[in-house]
Amino acid sequence: PGRMLHQTWNLASMPSIDRWVEPEIVHAPAFSMPASRAPAVATIHDLAFVRHPEWFTPHGVAYLGRFLERVKDRRAWVIAPSQHTADDCVAVGLDASRLTVIPWGVDAIEFEPGEVEATAGEHGVDDDTALYVGTVEPRKNLDGLARAMRRLPHRNLVVVGPVGWGDVAVDGARLVGEIDNRAVRALMAAAGVLVYPSHFEGFGLPVLEAMALGTAVVTTAGTSAAEVAGGAALAVDTSSAETLAEAIEAVLADLQLRHDLGVEGRLRARRFTWGDTARLSLGVYERAIA
Repeated sequence: PGRMLHQTWNLASMPSIDRWVEPEIVHAPAFSMPASRAPAVATIHDLAFVRHPEWFTPHGVAYLGRFLERVKDRRAWVIAPSQHTADDCVAVGLDASRLTVIPWGVDAIEFEPGEVEATAGEHGVDDDTALYVGTVEPRKNLDGLARAMRRLPHRNLVVVGPVGWGDVAVDGARLVGEIDNRAVRALMAAAGVLVYPSHFEGFGLPVLEAMALGTAVVTTAGTSAAEVAGGAALAVDTSSAETLAEAIEAVLADLQLRHDLGVEGRLRARRFTWGDTARLSLGVYERAIA
């Protein structure tokens, strides 16, 4: 069973996949390193479990910690999606010479006539809506977002995404839950602002997806999500409910600001393509087997 296999790889580095296949390279893209003698590449999305173990279960911290030790032991080549994550990797002792920053990309999407309006109507999203997309868990700062929205009773908050772990209350929000990616993108296109107040991220893909649709974004200053936005979003201190509320209201109330952020976001998002992600990843593979 898959769960057992990942645990035995993590705990005992067995069974080796070399008995069944002859890999030139093994890439671990999601915190599970298959046992093999082949050169290894690991994607490390973030090291939040090192910085803030209180945001994770004890089991999760232990599992992720063992994975990190396996990456070190294997002298794996490491892919990080942002400079923030790359800096954290160096800080925990990973070899900077074997580390490459490769951002994620965003796919263009074309909607059918009326699709955005229909999806938005089904889930209560309009151009006065502050939309959050992502997992509902402690590090996403959704309690802070709820406090900010209580200062804006005339605005609408919609939360889209699966429930992770932890006791997270988003009082006053419409909770949509997990829906397919096309519907998520339609809601992004319809919303007045995408709010991504996470305390800590490895990349912040919803920020990029919203910008690609021309939707204004408010996110957390000093994080990888702000790094991705690159000045094309309002990056503020989201630990302050007052500051976050002011930023959300600034975007929703000022149509010119909203338009300008949308234009800047579209231009910024064009720099992130999955083709580039693939090409740069292939370059890592080639160095690993050289």
